Amino acid sequence: MSLKSNYESQKNAVLEIRSAQGGDAIKFPAFLTAFTNAFQSSWNEEQVYGRIDPIGTFQSTKRSINIGFDIIAYDEMAAKINIKNINAVSAMLYPSYSDASGNALVLSKAPLVEIKFGNLIQDGGSKDNFLLGWIGSWSANPVLDMGMFTPEPGMFLPKVYNATLDFVPQHRGDLAFQAFNATKITFPYDGG
Repeated sequence: MSLKSNYESQKNAVLEIRSAQGGDAIKFPAFLTAFTNAFQSSWNEEQVYGRIDPIGTFQSTKRSINIGFDIIAYDEMAAKINIKNINAVSAMLYPSYSDASGNALVLSKAPLVEIKFGNLIQDGGSKDNFLLGWIGSWSANPVLDMGMFTPEPGMFLPKVYNATLDFVPQHRGDLAFQAFNATKITFPYDGG
């Protein structure tokens, strides 16, 4: 069994990205190089006379996920698939338009996506665990030191890409705090 098939099938280490507008999920065997899941609360602070500390009024909590991963091609076919998948994710950053009349286009659907990576990126409240949101930034850069497949003159297929993705989730369910049993809580990670 190859390293790739072992990593994908036995470890289920696959990063899946799909457009919320429809279509199949793009799947990358995710050799993670970085992972950050950050939460930032916003508060309106008011300093009042005679009080040492400000009075805080809660506004919102924003979550952001940053993923770094290597996309590896084991052969020419995998390299071609990687390029198609990278192109597909790049296309997901753009909205859909509808033809309003004549040559005027109207934005019809925002470029929302859904992603999933095992228990680290998931939405337990959705039917298939995909987490809804948008990609703030995306890059996939060839690692030139790893070489390229060159099946014909002028065609260069990188063996390895280093990819980064910044994602802003839009939670579908209620995340309100409630007194909880620490052994049953599964947000943001499901520990089993």
